[in-house]
Amino acid sequence: MAKNNTNLHNAKKAKNDEFYTRYEDIEKEISHYWPNLKGKWVYSPCDDYRWSEFKNYFVQNFSAIGLSHYTCTNYDLGEGAFRYDYDGEKETITPLEGNGDFRREECTKIKDEADIVCSNPPFSLFKEFIKWMDL
Repeated sequence: MAKNNTNLHNAKKAKNDEFYTRYEDIEKEISHYWPNLKGKWVYSPCDDYRWSEFKNYFVQNFSAIGLSHYTCTNYDLGEGAFRYDYDGEKETITPLEGNGDFRREECTKIKDEADIVCSNPPFSLFKEFIKWMDL
């Protein structure tokens, strides 16, 4: 079993926060929750719209799931921090005022307005993310 998780263990040891969740893993897990997602606004606070598989999954399955809205935001790693919104027809990309840290007020406001948060937070900030989620 550990052999299958080698890349996760190595990323955790190296404090590699740039480990991205694969589309097929998202698909396998999220498909179980489609009935709970119908009519909901989903927010992915740790996902750059340019390469996030969470964004790809939710946009590609938007109508089939029956989402009302999808939003993702990203931390600025040198190419800008953005808010991406999709309503089933139109994509809107807006620069964030801050650096895109999920703990900043603008991201917290989105979290508080959205119905569901679905993301893979950075390993090094996992405890902070759980606190931020008020879990």
